[in-house]
Amino acid sequence: MKTYTKIYIGKGKKVANLDIIKVSFNLAAITELSHEFKGEQYISFEVAKMKEPDQFENTHTVYVNKLVEEASTVAEPPAPSKKSLKTKKTASPAPKPDPTDEIPF
Repeated sequence: MKTYTKIYIGKGKKVANLDIIKVSFNLAAITELSHEFKGEQYISFEVAKMKEPDQFENTHTVYVNKLVEEASTVAEPPAPSKKSLKTKKTASPAPKPDPTDEIPF
């Protein structure tokens, strides 16, 4: 199953008296998360306002949404209960194939 994972790459704060958010990034993180489009390198990121400022008075966080393939866990069928074992009818075993038969291709 594919899900989006947020990879945080920076933080920022609002510039006083302006509608500008000044952001600082970790350059190594950005380089690793870049992608190519028509021969050019790009980074796509999202800026979100934090609920409360952090200890450095940053008011915004910056992250990359990365599509990640998760290992799917196959659910095992539940074990039959004692009641279902008692009422379960058994089928006759399947006939064994004759080793001299040819493969029908």
